[in-house]
Amino acid sequence: MAKSKKDLDKDLLFKKIMPALADNPFTAVSPAGEPPLSSALEEDPISALRAKIFARSGFQESQDSAVTINLMENLVLQNLDSVIQKFNTCGCDRCRCDIAACALNLLPPLYVVDQPGKLAAREKEVPVKQVMDALVKAVIQVRAHPKH
Repeated sequence: MAKSKKDLDKDLLFKKIMPALADNPFTAVSPAGEPPLSSALEEDPISALRAKIFARSGFQESQDSAVTINLMENLVLQNLDSVIQKFNTCGCDRCRCDIAACALNLLPPLYVVDQPGKLAAREKEVPVKQVMDALVKAVIQVRAHPKH
């Protein structure tokens, strides 16, 4: 008889999907020397997986480790406040998130793997005009249809 969806073995399924990760972030057992992840995983298992894959905490680690990051996301967040001020737009969290999301949807993703110290040099290679154009379009769109 076929197993129901509830009877699927999550560990086995995870190992088949993500064989590159040594440990499974969905299990309550953590590697030696690390605090248990069970409380954080109960809240949001996706962010635990995302943190392991993309190493957002890599900026706190040594400069030798490589991180995966979307340069467009960094550039949008760096220029977001200046565009909001220029257009005298609402700066609440909801509008800021909507503007950032709209701008990122207009821009092509630009993921790079590099050391944290070298990311600033890589950001300078991206044309700022492209990011500013997307931010201006996003501000106009959010200003015309605010969600609050």
